[in-house]
Amino acid sequence: MFLCTLFAGFALSAAAQGQTVAGIVSGTDGQPLPGVTVIEKGTTNGVSTAADGSYSLRLQKSPAVLVFSYIGYESAERSVPAGLTQLSVTLNNAEIAMDDVVVVGYGTVKRSTLTSSVASVKSDEFVQGAVTSPLQLLQGRVAGLAVNTTSGDPNNSGVQVMLRGVSTLTGSQEPLIVIDGISGGSLSNISVDDIESIDILKDGSAAAIYGTRGTNGVILITTKKGAEAGDKFSVDYHGYASVETISNQIDVFSADEYRNLGKTTNGFFTPTDKGASTDWSDEVFRAAFSHTHHLALKSGNAKSNYYASVDYRSRDGIIRNTEQERTNLKFGFNRSLFNDKMTLSANINDVFTVGHTVSTDEVLFATLVTNPTEPIYGPTGDYSIFVDSTNPVKLINEYNNTTRWNEIQASGKVTYTPIEPLTFTMIGGYRYFGNIDGSYASRKFDTNYKGQAWRQSSMNQTKTLELYGQYAERWNKHDFSVLAGYSYNDYLTDGFNMYNYDFPTDILGENIIGTGMALKDGFASMGGFKNMSRLISFFGRANYGYDDRYLFSASLRYEGSSKFGANHKWGLFYAASGAWRISKEKFMKDVRWVDELKLRVGYGVTGSEPSSPYLSHLKYAFGSPVLIDGKYVYTIAPHMNANPDLKWEEKRELSAGLDFALFNYRLSGSVDFYNRTTDGLLYEYNVPVPPNLASTTLANVGKVSNTGVEVMLNGGIVRTKHVRFDMTGNFSYNTNKMKRLSNEMYQRDFLELGSTGAPVQKSTHIVREGGRIGDFYGWKSIGMNENGSWIVEGGEYGDNASRQVIGNGIPTMHAALTANLQVKNFDLSVTLRGSFDFQILNQYRMLWENFARGADHNFPRSILRNKYNHYVATAPAYVSYYVEDGDFVKIDNITLGYTFRFKNPKNPIRTLRLYASGLNLYTFTRYQGVDPEINFNGLTPGVDYVAGYPTTRTFTFGVKLGF
Repeated sequence: MFLCTLFAGFALSAAAQGQTVAGIVSGTDGQPLPGVTVIEKGTTNGVSTAADGSYSLRLQKSPAVLVFSYIGYESAERSVPAGLTQLSVTLNNAEIAMDDVVVVGYGTVKRSTLTSSVASVKSDEFVQGAVTSPLQLLQGRVAGLAVNTTSGDPNNSGVQVMLRGVSTLTGSQEPLIVIDGISGGSLSNISVDDIESIDILKDGSAAAIYGTRGTNGVILITTKKGAEAGDKFSVDYHGYASVETISNQIDVFSADEYRNLGKTTNGFFTPTDKGASTDWSDEVFRAAFSHTHHLALKSGNAKSNYYASVDYRSRDGIIRNTEQERTNLKFGFNRSLFNDKMTLSANINDVFTVGHTVSTDEVLFATLVTNPTEPIYGPTGDYSIFVDSTNPVKLINEYNNTTRWNEIQASGKVTYTPIEPLTFTMIGGYRYFGNIDGSYASRKFDTNYKGQAWRQSSMNQTKTLELYGQYAERWNKHDFSVLAGYSYNDYLTDGFNMYNYDFPTDILGENIIGTGMALKDGFASMGGFKNMSRLISFFGRANYGYDDRYLFSASLRYEGSSKFGANHKWGLFYAASGAWRISKEKFMKDVRWVDELKLRVGYGVTGSEPSSPYLSHLKYAFGSPVLIDGKYVYTIAPHMNANPDLKWEEKRELSAGLDFALFNYRLSGSVDFYNRTTDGLLYEYNVPVPPNLASTTLANVGKVSNTGVEVMLNGGIVRTKHVRFDMTGNFSYNTNKMKRLSNEMYQRDFLELGSTGAPVQKSTHIVREGGRIGDFYGWKSIGMNENGSWIVEGGEYGDNASRQVIGNGIPTMHAALTANLQVKNFDLSVTLRGSFDFQILNQYRMLWENFARGADHNFPRSILRNKYNHYVATAPAYVSYYVEDGDFVKIDNITLGYTFRFKNPKNPIRTLRLYASGLNLYTFTRYQGVDPEINFNGLTPGVDYVAGYPTTRTFTFGVKLGF
């Protein structure tokens, strides 16, 4: 047999003589890889690639199979048929092969061993351009995580986030933020350039380790660290300049168009000509310029390293006299001691901010409704006075708010490993936020008050201490780890405010607030508050894996909060999950096109605590002072009853998912299904007096469910030496249902919420059993009669019995698609993002798309396109005609860049990249308002109010430079 085999080998070798195959081996970034081992499979015949990634190998067999292997990359096999002479190969990074490290609660794991739904976004995948919040880095990147940008205000990013639907009636819907292991961190404290990665714990089995704070999911942020090898010192600079314009503007009549409305409406409307021609939007809006500079230094080695950065941002708002200036400082170090048995690390972030704002709502309202023939100033040089609105130029010039705040966030971590499998960790954190907010309305703003001043300050601090130990061991095919720990959190908040008027001069503004004469006359006012709470926890987790095929995880957290009643201060939260790596089974060995296939199932219980403390106690409130024996005495009375049975809102979630990677990791992704139910929802209920002392009690009664599906796909479509084209897409669907709102003790048939505003004065939403949170509740219009009265389905307008659900303000579907193209040194990224199946109440159209307000106002041009325009003198009404479909698709981000390559090691420039980027470039929608991307949080989502800081379109030019 040996001789026959040897003879056959000689025969094949002779057949292959003269066949040489050559090519280039590169990484997924298109860069050549030197030192890659290229072996002819089944032989010892092989070579290594040269410095430029090239190789040339004379084959011993034909046909043959070449094996390419390189540390940090997934090995690849390629067939070489007879006659083939050129073969170039792209090797996938290990992280693409699902071997990257993912941050989870109190540790990290390989993605391949995850048993829960966890999404991870690295810094090179972040949204490019002038983002104003770290949350915007995730826009369109994670299935099931909806991120909305609802405002272009430089002092308020307007970023909202919701993960897997609504799970509370009164509490926050935002996920828990954990920064470098410290829970409850502030995103305003971090520069986006200092973030290394963001991991999102989506399902209950992953988030349960964080107990009461994990109900809405957990976002784990890891910041950048110092260099870890070679004692290298590096400097990185990222600077960019941006121009912002209003993303979309409501069309109102110009002065000339307004004057011609008599002819346009065939005499139906008679305008009032005040003699001027004023474009109020030109007086209010501007093209806003911003610039940002980030400088980072890092150095060190595996034993000791540090990272320091400074970030400066100056941003103007598109509304005049609105701007913000911010400086972020960060310093962090890591130090290894005692033969690497102990590691010390610390991080400190400090941010200083000064911002200026105006009375935005009033300014925008006046811009839309003020008669365009009104002059800015009257004959005497004073500001013109209008009906129902304030002169917007006066609002901008004579009323100003200045906000100054400072936030410090510091953390330290000690890790000690006495023996290899056992590790002890101690983490301490401190966060301080201090704010001073001052406003001043000059003597010209309102001559009756001769100057008004408001000033308030607030402070909140958080102290955190966490201790935990972990034991991890591997025996043959068995992997086992167990973690146990303790957590202590202390919260303190207080604040003070004051108001005064009648000042001798406007020069000092609100800074010398005591000089207002209203204080002497007894008309000044002041107030204050203070509260505190504590949260203490004991937690544990155990993981087990057999042969990297069968994976199990279980966690437990026992948590106590001072916010709850005496009978329920402690809660138990737990989770269990498992995964089966099908691709590791023997029967999958010959299925070469499947690289990874893993099935996950998990169940987790988490909780929610109320946002305010003391709610379980009997609460008193001060009333108006009364005169007793010649002295004023404040009255005091019960405000809300005590409830010693107040407890956690409890969310239970069952989820299942499938992770996969196919065709040598060219196509990968995941599919997740979940069902989550939140029980014991907190809400105020009316109760009889007596026997109760107050008319309301906060109680755990309601129940809501969310079900959904999430799909994530990643495709490496083209991978050649000079061209790389990748696409990433995601889709999510979620719907909620209100299952219970009452019980035997506390009764509530429904909740009517929201307000249309004057003069309609109707509630906008309803929450009731069997319905959905976010339901609009009003009259379904089917026409208008000759008298100008709305014809509604099922009765008459204004009759409560004929109201019905006319839409819902929460999108049930979100989708996004990102395409990345790299051609040599050029790169192009395009992101599309959309939300679907939801409605928006267009408040401006409802209140102003009619001439009932009279000739002293301006109106939208759409008033002439209204299909009932011949009756538009009718009074405003809350009908379905003004509840529009909000579906939209946005060209959210386009970035074009060029990266210079420096091969000379003596060149001091390590990296250089130039880029241009656009954010919120265009919106495809039928919605007639400014932007369909509006509020989706709370119990009254989907209302596009008349006045709100508009979203912006941003163009950015930037440079990244490394030494």
